[in-house]
Amino acid sequence: MTEESDPSEIFATLDDEYARDILVATKTDRLSAKELSEECDMSRPTVSRRVTRLVEQGLLEEYTHVDPGGRHYSEYEARLERIEVLLQAEGFDVQIDVRADPADRITTIFEEMRGD
Repeated sequence: MTEESDPSEIFATLDDEYARDILVATKTDRLSAKELSEECDMSRPTVSRRVTRLVEQGLLEEYTHVDPGGRHYSEYEARLERIEVLLQAEGFDVQIDVRADPADRITTIFEEMRGD
């Protein structure tokens, strides 16, 4: 998730049934836009718009691959783990937990091993 992510924007995205379906479909498997279209029963343009928004908000990770014929394609995997909303005297405290980027996870492991 980006540092400037606004919880109200995240909630607006999650209010969209298509975005929720994409997150659920990609929770356990990486799927291409074509596979998402079929799995979630939505048009490719609908998938594209929702995927773009989810990636921008850091809720979905995009992985680009090159097939043997040299064509590029992307697969998507959900990063959203949990959203916690606490009502406090000052207002709402919102904690959005996402799975770390794979490269960041590897860096963290090496830094912990080195004692950084």
